Amino acid sequence: MSETQFDPLSVKLSYPGKRYQGQFIDTMISLIIFGLTMYIVKTLGINDKVADILILAIPFAYFVLSDALPGGQSLAKRLLKIAVVSKSTGKPCTLLQSVARNVFTPILGVLDAVLILTKKRQRLGDLMANTIVIEKS
Repeated sequence: MSETQFDPLSVKLSYPGKRYQGQFIDTMISLIIFGLTMYIVKTLGINDKVADILILAIPFAYFVLSDALPGGQSLAKRLLKIAVVSKSTGKPCTLLQSVARNVFTPILGVLDAVLILTKKRQRLGDLMANTIVIEKS
């Protein structure tokens, strides 16, 4: 798709239910990463302050950056066959877009969940990052 030819109306937007499932699965993955990181840093005897930073930073990094994995698909999105793409170009989500769409998700919570139900199916993070979530064929 060239940048001038992409039409967001030509793609099938992901259903809200799939998006909620994806968010839940990615949150569970982040929690698993949190637990594994905690176990590993404690097992290796890493300094407490460094350990605390790693225990929080690594799962947070997955949560915030995961939509920039290949194809604009976090692990959950790949499993559910959906992807985050630029609304302007149709290209997969970039690192910057992934940060913009995910960094405030824990704070926006319910409001974001409601916005997925609108016709455009864009939550605030999508609006900030200029992204949409589409079905992959």
